[in-house]
Amino acid sequence: MKRCWNKPVTLLAALLIGLFTLAGAASAEGGVDLYTPYASISAPPGDSISYSVDVINNTEKIQTVELQVNNVPDEWQTELTAGGRTVQKISVRPKQTQNVNLQINVPLKVDKGEYLLNLVAKGFATLPLTINVTQQGTYSTDLSSKQPNMEGTSKSSFNYSVTLRNKTAGKQLYALKANPPQGWSVQFSADGKNVTSVNVEPNASQDISVTVTPPDEVKAGSYKIPISASGNGTAGQLELEAVVTGTYAIELSTPTGNLSSDITAGSTRKVTLQITNKGSAPLKDIEMSSSAPTNWEVTFEPAKVNQLDAGASTQVVATIKADKKAIAGDYVVSITAKTAEKSADASLRMTVKTSVLWGWIGILIIAAVIGVVYYLFRTYGRR
Repeated sequence: MKRCWNKPVTLLAALLIGLFTLAGAASAEGGVDLYTPYASISAPPGDSISYSVDVINNTEKIQTVELQVNNVPDEWQTELTAGGRTVQKISVRPKQTQNVNLQINVPLKVDKGEYLLNLVAKGFATLPLTINVTQQGTYSTDLSSKQPNMEGTSKSSFNYSVTLRNKTAGKQLYALKANPPQGWSVQFSADGKNVTSVNVEPNASQDISVTVTPPDEVKAGSYKIPISASGNGTAGQLELEAVVTGTYAIELSTPTGNLSSDITAGSTRKVTLQITNKGSAPLKDIEMSSSAPTNWEVTFEPAKVNQLDAGASTQVVATIKADKKAIAGDYVVSITAKTAEKSADASLRMTVKTSVLWGWIGILIIAAVIGVVYYLFRTYGRR
């Protein structure tokens, strides 16, 4: 009889334990739900995703829920916060809802595709979260400008706005360098200060001003200015372009600088003139002209210079013919070298001298007068 009694008791106890176990399992798998309206999100590499998650207590008593994120890929970062602080557990009143924020940072170096993460309320519920990475990620540095090409004269400074972006997962100290043509200068500035390097946080950017100054005697043309930003194992390059339109300046003189000469009335004198391009742009179609006294003639060889490069010089011969009736004295002949952009003047002082022939004629006249006077004196002097 004793054994018969113990057997039903044992069976009853086992049945009760089983019922309590089943009730606990049901409570463990239910009673608390997790909810977010955006369970599937697309994001680019380096993006930061913020989920607002409701922890819903459907039971009649306070539930303390332990939260964790499972299936997190390498290099991804997650953080659960509530009330501005990081949390691991959260308590929810009966029939109430408590909100938590789940921050997921997608790394920059990541493969394109779908990633499934699970937010788990241990012992209660699992919330699957799908993140679709839209493009292949990289570990790189980007140096760019919306306007890398600028135009100005040789007296201009070229100012570029450049953006440096750190597409790595760590803070980078970037050294800034430039490789301009000889004689050019390049200055970097950030936040209003001249710099040679800048610190940039991961997945952040820094605006940089680049001032490029050409040398004084730069010629017109297009010039490339490569710049770079080099960090720890990563670098970005950018090629800036400065188009120099050039300045126009012309000088007219003689090879020696002497602007005076002499000439005999009615004769010609050749004067060599020198034209110099003092600007940074080529001079085209340089025409020669003159302003001379009445009845004087001026011709040029050549009368027109087709092109004169920046910094170059050329010579023109001016043939000046004086008026045959010109009396002795100084005369001014004005010479002009003119292009469509600029012109230059030179004033030649021409000193007219009496002809040797007229000198001899004068001597002969004087001698004749003396002879006549002598004859008259001899003939009529004795009377």
